[in-house]
Amino acid sequence: MYAVALRNRGLVYANFKDDQDRAMADFNDAIRLDPTYAAAFNTRNVKKGDYNRAMADYNEAIRLDPKFALALCNRGLLKRKIDDSSGNADVAQAKQLDASVC
Repeated sequence: MYAVALRNRGLVYANFKDDQDRAMADFNDAIRLDPTYAAAFNTRNVKKGDYNRAMADYNEAIRLDPKFALALCNRGLLKRKIDDSSGNADVAQAKQLDASVC
């Protein structure tokens, strides 16, 4: 329960307050409280611009929940951004799971 609240607060810091350090602290705390919470991995490191860590977090989110369409979409888009054409397969798989997500 608290992990969800921490992740949600982190999203507010990241998206509306532009405070990436506080957002990262909340995402880290959410993961510390619940290391199986895939959604927290899906949102961590994205705004920090650390593509390697973001990719590792997307991979972990997908490992924890292989049908997590948003994480598949995000990983695919990140792969495309770094010129990795395998991102197309992730995006296609995400759309198969949830056409509205990507």
